[in-house]
Amino acid sequence: QLVNDINEYGSNAVNIRLRSKSTKLSSLIIVSDEDFEIKEKIMAREILNESLLANIPILCINWGMYLFNSFFGGGDPILMKDHHQHNGENFKHPVFISPGGKLSYTIGGSGWVTIPSEHKFGLSHKELSSKLISTVYSEDMILHGIELPGKNWVVGVQWQAHKIHDNPKGFDNLLRYISDIPKI
Repeated sequence: QLVNDINEYGSNAVNIRLRSKSTKLSSLIIVSDEDFEIKEKIMAREILNESLLANIPILCINWGMYLFNSFFGGGDPILMKDHHQHNGENFKHPVFISPGGKLSYTIGGSGWVTIPSEHKFGLSHKELSSKLISTVYSEDMILHGIELPGKNWVVGVQWQAHKIHDNPKGFDNLLRYISDIPKI
């Protein structure tokens, strides 16, 4: 689904497992619905480092957000007691998007919004790297969005932002922004 959504915005997705070293990336999305295997984690960390040095936009989704946090020295995600299945089978709940961050700027708004959410793990401020800031959180103070401060566009989100049809209006701008970056 992610590849189709990226292609819809006129960009080409590259599978990092198959990428040659000569392939230049104009942006990076790290996404996984489950924890990375050791080899994948090493590869993703290397590409994350390369991308940070190249100053390209980076979007880390779901377990990608946890990898992003650990890359900067943050703790591992914690197991959630209620699995964040707040509304029974609906799997949605409200979060607060802080104004002034890269995420709120990109989606075009801030404040309370309902997002899809079905996850067994999460980050609290205790696990958050001291080099990152939280920009989206739920009422129980679980972090749903984190950013690298500064001019580089480096954002991590807990929910499945790549499944654009399940997300609130304007949230497709995350993929649009990542996809519209001109090639280097």
